[in-house]
Amino acid sequence: MKKIIIIASIILIFIIIVFSLILRKKSATNTQKNFPFPTSLLNQGSANNQPSSNTDSQTVNNINKNLSNLSNLSNQSNSQIDISTITPIETKDFKLQYSSKLNKIVVERKTPQAEGQFTNWASQNQLSELVENPGSTLIVDLGKNPDDFNPLIEFLNIFMNFGQGVGSSIGQTNSSPTSSNSLTPTPRSLGNGGPSVYFPQCGDLGNLSLPDGCDLCKAGCGPTTVAMIAASYLGSNYNPKTIVDTYKSKGYLLGCDGSYYSDAKQVLQDLGLKTTDYLIFNAEKSDTVVPELRKYLNAGWTFFAFANFRADGGAHFFWITDIDNQDNIFAYDPYYGRSEIPYNENSRYPYPLYRVAFGVKK
Repeated sequence: MKKIIIIASIILIFIIIVFSLILRKKSATNTQKNFPFPTSLLNQGSANNQPSSNTDSQTVNNINKNLSNLSNLSNQSNSQIDISTITPIETKDFKLQYSSKLNKIVVERKTPQAEGQFTNWASQNQLSELVENPGSTLIVDLGKNPDDFNPLIEFLNIFMNFGQGVGSSIGQTNSSPTSSNSLTPTPRSLGNGGPSVYFPQCGDLGNLSLPDGCDLCKAGCGPTTVAMIAASYLGSNYNPKTIVDTYKSKGYLLGCDGSYYSDAKQVLQDLGLKTTDYLIFNAEKSDTVVPELRKYLNAGWTFFAFANFRADGGAHFFWITDIDNQDNIFAYDPYYGRSEIPYNENSRYPYPLYRVAFGVKK
């Protein structure tokens, strides 16, 4: 019996020693992680007195100085930028730094205008590839350590209302379609036996005032999209006004700064509709998102979607109802789809750049 105890003790001590060595090695590796974003803000002079769509001249000068070597890189024949050489910067709207662990440029949002200002900055510094190639860039919320990013954390942040979509930035872009805009999708049953309902945000109710400022036409893509879904699945009692009133009664943000897709999800759930978990996309083109969306569409789901429509952001909500056999995404779009119902979103390719979607059905 004593021999057994001695042997067991020796084995236990050996396991403890091996485990300690492993932990020490892992600890040494973790100490090599990049530090978080710098906390000092570049001198912005009188930038606070300027419209939010402009970056102050002092900040631009500092950025140009820090990135002067990158302008030449962006003109190389292969049009690829060595993102690892990008110097960390910070403006009043966003922070930017290269993460060696992720091998991405990580942009940290400081204001709702962050993505648009980042896009403008990239364009001004001949670094449009950072926007056009979403795989090289990751956009996260303020305070996140980019090296600790993972899809679960991103989902939790969305659930806690970090994700915001703005309906006031919509507008036209110069783009070339990848397929004919005249194609008609196969009609899809929405589960209630009736036709789907379309509401334009700039229609008869376009001047409807929103609780936090502006009107439905200017910033109401969120509630208008919710109204289309609710009216299609649940009946004519729902329209943009009733949904705006619902947002107001619940104290949800709805105004010039747009609205939250998490609030839209909650409203739809409160009305008795089923929703899926969030599908998170990194400003991806339709080519990337179609396979994932198609799985859900084939199972009877439609999608409340959030995407960017312009180089400066153009955040917008719309309702995806079908994808045809040529991978065209068709949607009831409260703004762009006023003259074509449903609207072929691929006609604006490479936009929309998809950010978030969740499935909905009765």
